[in-house]
Amino acid sequence: MSLSLLLLLLLRAIALLSCFGCSTASKHCGDCGTTTVPYPLSTGPDCGDQSYKIRCDSGTLRFDTLNGSSYTILSINPEVQRFVISPPSFAGNSCVTTDIRSHGIQLNSSLPFNISSSNTVLYLNCSDLALQSTLNCSSRSLCHTYINDTAAAAPCVDAPICCTFRTGGSTNSYMIRVREGGCRAYRSFVNLDASLSVSRWPQPGLEIQWALPPEPLCLSQADCNEGSNSACSPDPVDPRQSRCFCNTGLWWNPIIGSCASNVICQDPRGCDRSTNRTPLITGVTSVLGATFIVAIVGILVYKRHRRIKEARERLAKERQEILNANNGGKSARNFTGREMKKATNNFSKDRVLGSGGYGEVFKGVLTDGTVVAIKCAKLGNTKSTNLVLNEVRILCQVNHRSLVRLLGCCVELQQPLMVSEYIPNGTLYDHLHPGGRSSMLTWRRRLSIAHQTAEGLAYLHSSVVPSIYHRDVKSSNILLDEKFNAKLSDFGLSRLAEIDLSHISTCAQGTLGYLDPEYYRNYQLTDKSDVYSFGVVLLELLTAQKAIDFKRGNDSISLVAYVKQKLEEKKLMDTIDPMLKEGTTRLELESMKALGLVAIGCLDERRHNRPSMKEVAEEIEYVMGIPVGEVSDAQINPR
Repeated sequence: MSLSLLLLLLLRAIALLSCFGCSTASKHCGDCGTTTVPYPLSTGPDCGDQSYKIRCDSGTLRFDTLNGSSYTILSINPEVQRFVISPPSFAGNSCVTTDIRSHGIQLNSSLPFNISSSNTVLYLNCSDLALQSTLNCSSRSLCHTYINDTAAAAPCVDAPICCTFRTGGSTNSYMIRVREGGCRAYRSFVNLDASLSVSRWPQPGLEIQWALPPEPLCLSQADCNEGSNSACSPDPVDPRQSRCFCNTGLWWNPIIGSCASNVICQDPRGCDRSTNRTPLITGVTSVLGATFIVAIVGILVYKRHRRIKEARERLAKERQEILNANNGGKSARNFTGREMKKATNNFSKDRVLGSGGYGEVFKGVLTDGTVVAIKCAKLGNTKSTNLVLNEVRILCQVNHRSLVRLLGCCVELQQPLMVSEYIPNGTLYDHLHPGGRSSMLTWRRRLSIAHQTAEGLAYLHSSVVPSIYHRDVKSSNILLDEKFNAKLSDFGLSRLAEIDLSHISTCAQGTLGYLDPEYYRNYQLTDKSDVYSFGVVLLELLTAQKAIDFKRGNDSISLVAYVKQKLEEKKLMDTIDPMLKEGTTRLELESMKALGLVAIGCLDERRHNRPSMKEVAEEIEYVMGIPVGEVSDAQINPR
């Protein structure tokens, strides 16, 4: 038996023993054929964690991807939270894989699965476009060895261009893409030793890893099985939902899906005072076991340090990609970890400006006195890390007065940091909604904020090549400086457009109330998805109401639905913020109505009817030019 297998078995036994007296808050799924389904994987609505869905099909486990393809699961390793799926076969006697119609493997990035860094992927039958990528498409690439020495790949001999890469970067965490006009086939191998001959390679497979699950969701205490060991309490990360949190003295073991406690004898005379020699034998066994465990812990600590080192090397590679991605000579400054700790007073909690799914934002002061905002990814969270790195990568390519300015990044610490300019006046959301300072947002200021934001989005869509889709336009992502100039921020979800495609096929991500309905239904992201979200922001500026508000009644929870209903009733002006209408002129009221119609145009259900952001910016500029010099009677004769 190998040492690694022995370690896994021993750790598994320790985990099981530590669960003495634990509550089984999470129900495990039954076996699928001869394969055990470990927690949190779920094959049905009543077992496992519903965020970790796989499928049992006639005794075979299958993994369904976002774009409709389905792949057989070959093996599962719950100790390291990974499973291996079987890549698609070649279609007939061709060098094309069967999943080309669905464009290869595409995972839903909002779910806890991603492609691990253990895969070597061979792209086959590629077009000339592949030569412009960062992949290894040289004549010495490993893919040529595979093609020449594998009978199944014989049809690929006539396709001279192939490429090789190792997964693990943020660009391929959720997708292995094949398509006409690009690469039409692929093969993947897990933990491949390239020095071996092809005949000794493992069978093709793609390793998928999953994040450790949090405590199970619950609606009431009854949902927490054997609730004496756990309690249904609000989730501190998302208070809108509750989870079965372990009681004091217990800890959540995500591998076995339950609360666990270590059993320790607290009787000084011993827990077994019989006259036999069992205590002596137990003592000797314990000493030997403890020695063995210490040795194992030493090995695990060494391996952990090695993994951390590898992760830092990967981050260093990402950093190099970021620093090389520039626009007209612009690049991200590389801050040291020491500089970041000093700037934030060692990430003191009193420096926190805000937090969210990505992590936290700290206020920092650099050695030259520059005040900055420092976004810190969640420790050990792959998705959060990718969001922060993606934001740095996007901001490296843009330069516009209405977009938040990137100052640099830091990848020396365990989690990456993004350093940007500090915007002191909060968000547009903070000013518009209850508890804010909407009185400071005059009509002219609101028009200016709308125009500046529209110009920033128009720049992303029309002036950057390839275009950039923000994907999360909302009032809380529009920052205001001391002069109330707007700065669009939070580019973690942003995507680069595909030059040869009309849209990007990706899972719907964004914020409820701002999400383009066509994008939500069809998973097709375009520039018009940002136009729709911006239309919601215009309604917020006009009405000072939230995008989603349950106080408005069932038919008007959505601000879009509320305003459209009023428009049908020819009562659009009834929705305008009363503070704006106080003492206003007739022409100002006309300009408010005009902006409302611009917003309605942005919110058309069919995206091809919506204007472009460049057209929206021009329309708002026209609205701003409506004369406002007329003085009303109320202004001349104030009461």
